[in-house]
Amino acid sequence: MATSSKLKLSPITNLSDARFAAAEGIAYMGFCFDPSSADFLLPIKAKEIIEWTSGSHTVGEFGDQELQDIAELSELLNLDIVLLSNAILPDELPQIGKPIIKAINLNVMDSVQLANELCAYAPYCDGFQLNGTIEISEREGELIEACAQYKIIWNLPFATENVKQILHTYKPYAINLLAGSEEKTGMKEYDELYAVLDAISAN
Repeated sequence: MATSSKLKLSPITNLSDARFAAAEGIAYMGFCFDPSSADFLLPIKAKEIIEWTSGSHTVGEFGDQELQDIAELSELLNLDIVLLSNAILPDELPQIGKPIIKAINLNVMDSVQLANELCAYAPYCDGFQLNGTIEISEREGELIEACAQYKIIWNLPFATENVKQILHTYKPYAINLLAGSEEKTGMKEYDELYAVLDAISAN
């Protein structure tokens, strides 16, 4: 692959996606364990998928669950990484016992708030995932700076035709690719994902 940025596929909801991630060398597979999300996956289903695949790091994506519940489920499933989108305080994070990625919603955070959030959580987190539907060109400077200082997973808007430009301009640590749903069990088309991977790999 021409870029040094890694890839994350999320949310994984079926074995087909997990096998695709493993076959394409995708570094991270995200499983949604937030009960309030439409992408919520039962832990027992996630366990089955994880046991059938290898090669990608497993990321548990949590919502507003209690810290103890997150720690227990992460240990039960032997997750590699925990992604948090709640307001657990920075110095409480080591209790989870796993590497942490902190999700940050840029829709509700300006440049000063973003800088403060990154600074506060950096000593306790292995990286950050930036989420939102912002107009990235309006915040180009702060996004370039964030990607230069921290391990940033890019979960911000991009299109297949400009993904290479995003990687070149901002240089995020990783980029999140959206996994869709199966048409029916065991059947799914990956044309869009292949198009993105081809665009990333193109010279």
